[in-house]
Amino acid sequence: MKKTVLAAAAAIVMFAAAGVAEGNALSSAQDIARLESGGELARDPAEKPVDAPKDMKLILCIGQSNMAGRAKPTDEDRSVVANAYKLNRDNKWVAAKTPYHFDRDYAAVGPVDDFVRLYLKDHPGDTVGVVPCAVGGSGLASWTPSADGRRGANLRVALERAKAAKANGTFIAILWHQGETDAAKCSAEKLAGYYPRDFKSMVEAVRREIGDVPVVAGEIGRWMRKDGDHAANINPVLNTLPQTVPGCRVVSSEGLKNQDAHHFDREGQRVLGKRYYDAFKSLAIER
Repeated sequence: MKKTVLAAAAAIVMFAAAGVAEGNALSSAQDIARLESGGELARDPAEKPVDAPKDMKLILCIGQSNMAGRAKPTDEDRSVVANAYKLNRDNKWVAAKTPYHFDRDYAAVGPVDDFVRLYLKDHPGDTVGVVPCAVGGSGLASWTPSADGRRGANLRVALERAKAAKANGTFIAILWHQGETDAAKCSAEKLAGYYPRDFKSMVEAVRREIGDVPVVAGEIGRWMRKDGDHAANINPVLNTLPQTVPGCRVVSSEGLKNQDAHHFDREGQRVLGKRYYDAFKSLAIER
């Protein structure tokens, strides 16, 4: 098997596929063969590694599919963002454009694109580097550190990628969107018992690697109801996170629409990106 394929597989061996426990992917020879043959997780042939600046403002994107993005893109969405780069699966910098993530071959519009464009509008002299690490279908357990290594698979990959990215700049923000998977499995009472605690552990682990930067999280879609009201169970819990984690904001999903049972539509993602950026700005002013 080609060395390049093995290297690519190793770089994302912990990334998730839908329905797989803790969101682990590429765990078998069949997964690697699928990558090699151009199936799920295949590369965008237009992405060519470039020599990115060494003084970029870096943004870490973590969570599950609504951070990765599933909204159907337009030609405008696919345009390259000037003065912005993204870290690909091989930890190489490429031009920034939608999709930023690669956890699925159908990764599409997420909130980070509008966040980046708004940041650059306010800071025209800066260059931005996006470090995409969100994984569709992943639960909070896959982002929570543990001494025995049984949890936190996606967190470990994100920390490795963040460490690599630091050679080209300084982190300014952590963007987090997650909760659909946990809300589907747990009651509001159970979520309140563990989610803020584990979220705090995750943020502390990330900040030890990248610095004490602002964290912006977001509510899940308020339309989500399946065998109970998922949004009503977890959104109040998400809104308590700033009480547990200093330098944290949670943005509302009020009024945002869905394109399917789980994902924001394109307009919803664009509005969400603006809300993330507004929350980031308020945190930056305070800090």
